[in-house]
Amino acid sequence: MNRLVLAGALLAGACGNALDDRPPTLDYITETILAPSCATAECHSAFKRQVGDVFDTPASTRRTIVGNRLVVYPDDVADPAGSFLVTTLTVGQPSILRPGSGNVRMPYDAAMPDADIELIKTWIGQGMLGAQCEPDAHSRGCSSTAVAGQPGRAYRVVECVDGNVGADITVCAAGQVCSVYTGNGQCVTP
Repeated sequence: MNRLVLAGALLAGACGNALDDRPPTLDYITETILAPSCATAECHSAFKRQVGDVFDTPASTRRTIVGNRLVVYPDDVADPAGSFLVTTLTVGQPSILRPGSGNVRMPYDAAMPDADIELIKTWIGQGMLGAQCEPDAHSRGCSSTAVAGQPGRAYRVVECVDGNVGADITVCAAGQVCSVYTGNGQCVTP
């Protein structure tokens, strides 16, 4: 009996101190966390595309994160827990499919393990490499930042290589936008 108690105490202590040695990368998070948990046939797969989100490949995950603003670069890097993606996984967001029905936490069928959410937060906090922008055919993309003390955002056309924001190409004029769905890689008037 004493041996069982001692073994249990050692295992509990070891688990509490274990460091997560998994790589905080878009590819790893997509392939081992998001695809198996979220990209099921009836949810966020290329087949179903529930609420426009697709998580079955790193490319579709990048497009979903950037285009649907699940994580906004660089704004959410300082506070990964406040990103739309992480709050959806932890406390839930108002239902898009059933407005007024309250918050829905994803994955819908079972909560994601805390360690997986922490790995996603680490990836975001380290700059969300690979999902900062969505490149067009000319390796250009869009980036935007909140404007301190003002409503709206400031939009820029940027170099976008491997999903990462590079140098500014153009700063969009007031009243213009640049987004994946509105003139990706160019400033346009909405």
